[in-house]
Amino acid sequence: PVTLERLLEFADTHAPVLRAARSTRSRADAADAAAAPRMPSNPELTVYVGPRFGDMGTGVEVQVSLMQEIQIGGERGRRVEAAERFRTQTEAEIDQVRWFVHADVHAAFHRALVERERVRLAQRVVEFQAEVLRVVERQIAAGAAAPLALRLAQAEVAQAQQQLVAAEQVYAASCIRLAQLSGWPVTTPPEPVGHAESPREPPALATLQTLARERVPSLVAGRARVQATLARVAVADREAWPRPTVGVQYNREGSPTRAGAFDIIMGVVSVPIPSFQTNQGARAAARAEVVVAEAELEATLALLDGQIAEAHSATTAAARRALAYGTEILPRFEENLTLLRRSFELGEIDILALSTGRERFLRIQSDALTAQLDFFVASAWLERVVGAELWTDDQHDGSAP
Repeated sequence: PVTLERLLEFADTHAPVLRAARSTRSRADAADAAAAPRMPSNPELTVYVGPRFGDMGTGVEVQVSLMQEIQIGGERGRRVEAAERFRTQTEAEIDQVRWFVHADVHAAFHRALVERERVRLAQRVVEFQAEVLRVVERQIAAGAAAPLALRLAQAEVAQAQQQLVAAEQVYAASCIRLAQLSGWPVTTPPEPVGHAESPREPPALATLQTLARERVPSLVAGRARVQATLARVAVADREAWPRPTVGVQYNREGSPTRAGAFDIIMGVVSVPIPSFQTNQGARAAARAEVVVAEAELEATLALLDGQIAEAHSATTAAARRALAYGTEILPRFEENLTLLRRSFELGEIDILALSTGRERFLRIQSDALTAQLDFFVASAWLERVVGAELWTDDQHDGSAP
């Protein structure tokens, strides 16, 4: 058995999709490592050794040069900034997945609670049909009922038992689904503890739309993605700058004459001419990524209001359906079954009327639970697209992760 609060904490650490999302931090670490070196390349040492031939003999020629390529456009600073932007984007995308897991686990937990209530209803129906069967057996023993009533009562018991098996299977499947979402071991799936919160209508649509533009993780991640692509454009532009190479060169000129060898030391500077290659491909690719990121952000913004309106409408309708049943329908099921059994025992109704009445009450109960389930599914979707919890109860403090 596990509470909603405990399961949400567990899912925040062990949910498979969230663990996979957190693994993307390694890419941000790699970007930091790539931006860390202060020089674009390693120094290059070159050594030339060879003979010098002359009429008077042979000398030895030695040339040694040490060269280092440098950056004059501030590329490293841009790369560091781009790595920071990429890390911000990565964390925003992780938070987006984290919120989705939170909302999905919340909805699955309440689904399991509703399915558990269906199991309890099915168990009570089995008990009720067993009680009816005992009454019919006593009536037949007393000669007050026809044998056909016994056949009907036995069939009703069998039907109630198979409905119980089906309800238990659905409840078990919902618990397994809850385990899959949260990362709980499926061999011992969690059993939800507590009660389903009361359905309530959501806040006003305009309020939710304003809240979503500030909180929804997909927008936060989209804005971070745009900033990261802009930072990569700045890096690509700076990398188009020429990179001079500076160094020192030592020459020892061997002479075959009596004058001996000459030692020469020179400073060296070489500057590439940016004529044909100006990093065109990387710059164009970086700008294309900006266009794509901005288009995706605009699409998310354009679709957001419609998604919120659709989810708000579905949640409002589901809440009204659930509230239409009031607070007395589910608790009075036991009372209704008791009245039915007493009427049957007193002979006020026959077994067919008993079966019809029981089926009618059970359908009402099932419809009420379905309305609750629809509300929980719709409210979870609304919270998912808004980016914040809109309902609080005694099982959870209502704060977003």
